[in-house]
Amino acid sequence: MPLRTRIYIDGYNLYYGCLRKTEFKWLDVLGLFENQILPSVLFRQTPDGDSVTMTLHSECAIKYFTARIIESAAKGEDSVSSQAHYHNALTTHCGGRLSFVMGNYSLYKSNQYIVPADDPKRWPRDCSKIQVWKLEEKQSDVNLALQMYDDALSGEIDQIVLVTNDTDLAPARPKTLSATMSVSQQARDCAN
Repeated sequence: MPLRTRIYIDGYNLYYGCLRKTEFKWLDVLGLFENQILPSVLFRQTPDGDSVTMTLHSECAIKYFTARIIESAAKGEDSVSSQAHYHNALTTHCGGRLSFVMGNYSLYKSNQYIVPADDPKRWPRDCSKIQVWKLEEKQSDVNLALQMYDDALSGEIDQIVLVTNDTDLAPARPKTLSATMSVSQQARDCAN
């Protein structure tokens, strides 16, 4: 029986960690996982067991967590429209198999320590401060962790693939794994 799989993408982390300044900014994430990554993974539930295939969830294969760029903080003049075009292209191309879960950006003034060029190892407490604009993505990580956990408990999926390099999501992994395994065991017990 194939593993029903859903992909959870940390959009900010994927873009800034892998795609920015490359030719892959318009990455077809559904095609990447459905045609390249999942078919190439050999998975066995036990070391001596048969290999198990992974199939993307038929209704919602990918949940993509991101936030709309704030125009006043965008680095490029076309950043806002480029992001919107990419999101629209993915929505159209994936035909409902991808859903966006939107967080937001917070832009505010913050006092930050200055690292002196002549003494970069000086402790922050011994440095002066300057007021700067601070831009932070909000709610995406929390939304992602809660959605993974909720989906694991729902019994709709057998496997989660998390696309991120953000250590803030590390605590969600064991809880989600435990929930997925518990629901899968309950389903097997009911079938027997």
